[in-house]
Amino acid sequence: MKQKSVFMAQEGNEWYERNKAAILDKSLTSDPIFKALQYLGSKPARILEIGCANGWRLAQLAEYYGARCYGVDPSASAIQDGLSRYPGLHLTVGTADCLPEIEPVDLIIFGFCLYLCDPQDLFKIAAGSDALLADRGLMTIMDFNPPAGHYRNDYQHHANLFSYKMNYGELFGWHPGYHRLFEHVQHHDGSAELEPDALISVQILRKDARLLAAQNPYPKR
Repeated sequence: MKQKSVFMAQEGNEWYERNKAAILDKSLTSDPIFKALQYLGSKPARILEIGCANGWRLAQLAEYYGARCYGVDPSASAIQDGLSRYPGLHLTVGTADCLPEIEPVDLIIFGFCLYLCDPQDLFKIAAGSDALLADRGLMTIMDFNPPAGHYRNDYQHHANLFSYKMNYGELFGWHPGYHRLFEHVQHHDGSAELEPDALISVQILRKDARLLAAQNPYPKR
């Protein structure tokens, strides 16, 4: 069974129940994604978060920026809770490879979810999110970012599920239409320790169609 099916069937809800108390205490003041957006001076008007849990981050971003916000998460419990707490948000049960049909957005956030996606779906995930990001929009990824390539760990909460750790910014960074504006690497728990397996990063890349019009740098002589 694919990982997304397990999360849609049960593990998404179980994850939310394990983490609900901590999620309800979260605020933008300690959020690495918000800090990065502030550093860049970004003021998005339309935001999509993939892996949004109950939409806690979106609700605070909506209030701070006055933005219209959309969220997707495999946990029906999280989405139901979010819709009751934050009626101004547009939240949908779903997975990263099958995004809802919405208007183009200025900011897409992958909220620490890609490491649990099926690796064979990553190309579809990249294409689908790119299609929803407006030109000059920001693609933001918070996820594991080990110093060496790609590898698989057992997922401790469910048998036969795995954490796939890699530099997910490269889903977009290879393309000349994307330019990396920001990257910060830290330990998963926020400490100064640099244990390779626990390193995460926040990366922000700007989509810019003008970059595709670069002229030949090797003129004939």
